[in-house]
Amino acid sequence: MEKIFIAEMVGSMFLLTIGFASVAVDLLDKSWGKGAGWLMQGMAWGVGLALGLITASALGSQGNVNPAITVAFVAAGLLPIADAPIYFAGQLAGGIASGVLVWLLYLPHWAATEDREKKLACFAMAPAIRDLPKNLLAEALSFFIFVVGVFAIGKTIFPLSPIAGAFATGLWLAAAFCSTGGQIACGYGIDLGTRLAHQLLPIAGKGGSDWSYAWVTVLGPVLGAVAAARVAHMLGLV
Repeated sequence: MEKIFIAEMVGSMFLLTIGFASVAVDLLDKSWGKGAGWLMQGMAWGVGLALGLITASALGSQGNVNPAITVAFVAAGLLPIADAPIYFAGQLAGGIASGVLVWLLYLPHWAATEDREKKLACFAMAPAIRDLPKNLLAEALSFFIFVVGVFAIGKTIFPLSPIAGAFATGLWLAAAFCSTGGQIACGYGIDLGTRLAHQLLPIAGKGGSDWSYAWVTVLGPVLGAVAAARVAHMLGLV
């Protein structure tokens, strides 16, 4: 169990650090990469996921690095429900560690950036247009689409080459992020730990951590994950 915790913590930390650091590059004032854009962020999230999956698998876990993926694998019968809490704990710890790393990596830029929403975006997802029922629908649908693709990759590519499967999954995330995330920035159930880090860290000039939206980025992906597991069973992907 300790090996699984460490594996999921480190894998999640890789994913979230590379992903949210790319947001910081794009949004924070005086960053050399300011304005790099949505495509750059999508590519960074995809590569971060691939390396997170490879690292977590190498360290001894199933390589979930996302609590909603853990829910999907439990629902699909690919992971014992008794193992889920240690996966969740490792993923939360990795998220908190990632938030600390992003804060430290861009330490001078928090005071140089006045926009509090941009600072929060480096730790947590937020909707482009705040309409919670529609935001929840978008989170659930985008994660449903992503997870069905994950099951397909898991059946076709991972058995041939786990490394190729990890990079295929990362490429799939990059495509899903760039295409389905424009309304809700694809929370995908991963920002609870980094949002908590935003709450706790002494980030210069920060605002609130927007906990009133956090439940959307948790519940939406869980709903999408369970639906994707059922569809994957129907399609013979698991």
